[in-house]
Amino acid sequence: MNNEVKILPFKITLKKDGIPKFDKRSSPGIITQRSCPYYGARWILAPIKNTLHIVHAPIGCAFYGQTVRKKSYIIASTDMQVEDVVYGGEKKLYNAIIEAYKELGGDAVFVYVTCVSALMGDNIENICRKAEKIIDVPVIPVFCPGFCGYHQSRGHEIAMKALFRLIKEGEFKKEFKDKLAVNIIGEYDVCNEAKVIKDLLKKLGVEVIATFTGDCSVEDIKNSKNAKLNLVHCRRTGKYIADYMEEKYGIPQLKVSFIGLSNTKKSIMEIAKFFGIEDKAREVIEEEYEKIKDELEFYMEKLKGKKVGMFMGASKIGMLTSAFKDLGMEVVSVGSQFGSFEDYFDAYINVDDNTILVDDASKIDLELIFKHKKPDIFVGGTKEKYMAVKFGIPFLSFPQDFYPFTGFIGFLNFIHHPWNIKTFFFFELFYKRYVFFYWDIRTVNFGSFFICGRIKNKKQIFLL
Repeated sequence: MNNEVKILPFKITLKKDGIPKFDKRSSPGIITQRSCPYYGARWILAPIKNTLHIVHAPIGCAFYGQTVRKKSYIIASTDMQVEDVVYGGEKKLYNAIIEAYKELGGDAVFVYVTCVSALMGDNIENICRKAEKIIDVPVIPVFCPGFCGYHQSRGHEIAMKALFRLIKEGEFKKEFKDKLAVNIIGEYDVCNEAKVIKDLLKKLGVEVIATFTGDCSVEDIKNSKNAKLNLVHCRRTGKYIADYMEEKYGIPQLKVSFIGLSNTKKSIMEIAKFFGIEDKAREVIEEEYEKIKDELEFYMEKLKGKKVGMFMGASKIGMLTSAFKDLGMEVVSVGSQFGSFEDYFDAYINVDDNTILVDDASKIDLELIFKHKKPDIFVGGTKEKYMAVKFGIPFLSFPQDFYPFTGFIGFLNFIHHPWNIKTFFFFELFYKRYVFFYWDIRTVNFGSFFICGRIKNKKQIFLL
């Protein structure tokens, strides 16, 4: 079977019935969209509680890495100047570690080496060891210059491997011996997703030791080797820790997803099967489903057969493909700017034969998808918003979440998101009758023009 399909004659061929080429070198100017390995490392390490982060670089790098997934973190910088590049920055880095720790403290220190400091040849590891003897907490170098990879996912790998040090320092503790204990790997708790997952597992009688890396501490990471099972939520970022712990400590791993109804049910049952508590799992699933059943059926009736396209962060494309299909929607295209084989495989096993899988799509590629696949709603990041609305396609912004989308209640949040699926309902409702709404909505994020309350009586509408 020919696994390539051309929508129109143009330079990039979109693929179906297979995994698209990935990890391609960036075109000039595209790296700003993909982000760099340093930002990818920050994305992984920033959420760890009570840790100190020092960027050995010009101040711009620190500023760039301060905000990660809508959250701003305290971050220190050596603020390298021309003289530091000429004469070396080792002394400055050493003093920065000592002074920052005195002011801010922390259970561990991460030192980021970016482009300028990596080219200078400073002995970063030696400086970290010397500082560690003084402050008596782990000082871990993170070598993540922009030129070490094509995009931020390389930084994910570097950061996860930097955590091996903390895992090694942990101890096997008797208090975990008889517990049904797990780690969640590849979950970053952007909007309290980790709490939803932990609450579900708690109902099963399963305890979470560490969440890599959202909602976790240095002590949690050190205790993680006591787990009986590792739950891998994001395959791309989670595999490094999961593979290491399986090889080093014999902890098996299980790929799970708690985004989407079918994913959540399947994951709960697989975890339960591992621990031999299937009956308890079926009780929990039935109980949680009953809470959302009536409202869910209403939305599924409205959305059945509608077409959705996606171009967004790679870690969620497979999960969201399944979630949209749970709603009875047709997924016509899936893509990402820096997807990996694992990301596209997760999407591939959930899509239909006519679904287009495309990596690092250009604006022209997206335009062709809009014209020829004609999605009823498009899911993407902020960069894709304006193209979608120019084509008159309702737009759903990811990953700018405001509520947890994990678990059963998260599936309803997924639908209730203020500029989410409801936007689509009202876009359809007003498009033909009230054209002036349509033109205004095209120029702004939909949710800013009108607010829709949760539909309890199936007729409730609030207009600004």
